Amino acid sequence: MALAIKNFFKALTYIAKGGKLYWIWIFLLIILVINGAYFYSFQARHGMIETAMRDQVSWGFYIANFTFLVGVAAAAVLLVIPSYIYNFKPIK
Repeated sequence: MALAIKNFFKALTYIAKGGKLYWIWIFLLIILVINGAYFYSFQARHGMIETAMRDQVSWGFYIANFTFLVGVAAAAVLLVIPSYIYNFKPIK
């Protein structure tokens, strides 16, 4: 456990290194995440009517897009994991 905490703080020191452009990029990404969380909570509070998805077709597109992106994320994980398990350098 102590090693995990030590590695966590070591990773934080690597993350904290960067120039002005790096911190501007991080700030913009944080703003994007906060904005997405706000609108997701807004949609959760008020329902799908806020997305103007009033019929089944547009709602189906919404669910299909979500399912597709979950599949893309799973494929990315499946492509990256072997490079770390087998230490396959060309993928890294």
